[in-house]
Amino acid sequence: MKRLVLGVAIGGLVGLAACGGGNSDKSSASGASTTSTSAAKTSGAASTGAVDIKGFAYAPPTATVKVGSSLTWTNDDTAPHTVTADDKSFDSGNVAQNDTFSYTFKTAGTFKYHCLYHGNMHGTVTVTP
Repeated sequence: MKRLVLGVAIGGLVGLAACGGGNSDKSSASGASTTSTSAAKTSGAASTGAVDIKGFAYAPPTATVKVGSSLTWTNDDTAPHTVTADDKSFDSGNVAQNDTFSYTFKTAGTFKYHCLYHGNMHGTVTVTP
């Protein structure tokens, strides 16, 4: 009888450990999914969610993202720049060499922007639903 009780107790502990492991696996799977989603967003950002600032120009000068997506500008120039919306909806402030500025677009539309320091620098972001 003691063996049976001990066996049931050990079996229960093993079962609890498996449940705990199951929760860890679920969290891990959730983390992997989140990482995978981030990786997907990053790869999407690489093609349409990133703008380089180089040669005193935004490259590309036009970008398209979906509502809720972020766009990241990277200053590859030696001079500081800004990313300032013509309608004042966003403004990076000073973006020094090798710095970045990211903005998440929450509404659809077309947003023109410019550099406050260099009047010839202009760009456009189209945000789709």
